[in-house]
Amino acid sequence: MTELKKDTCGFAIIEMLIAIAILSIVLISIISGVSAGIMAITGNKNLTRAMIIAKSKYNEFLIAKMRGPDINAEQLEEYPGFTYSRKAGKYEHGIFGPIPARRVTIIVQWKENDLDKQYSLSYVYPEQ
Repeated sequence: MTELKKDTCGFAIIEMLIAIAILSIVLISIISGVSAGIMAITGNKNLTRAMIIAKSKYNEFLIAKMRGPDINAEQLEEYPGFTYSRKAGKYEHGIFGPIPARRVTIIVQWKENDLDKQYSLSYVYPEQ
């Protein structure tokens, strides 16, 4: 009978533990990358919603012939968790000072991961 050598019988327990440790490190990095991607997609989805809301509210302001009262933190029924504000007033240029123009600023606010986020849209137009 031939005698088997101990070092050729297969993987040792130490080699198995090292392989499992390497595999777990790789899997943890993949899982964290996927979760970071999901968080980025969620954030971009909310930012896209905020842009749509701001542009929509600006178009409503244009339809109203750029007139209307200022709005402060109004809830949006179509988008729960989002509010918007609109402020219009005289525009003052940084160098030339007051000029015959007005500025409207629309700010959309929402909460994301317990952080307050906002998107603003500003437009300068001539006085009518």
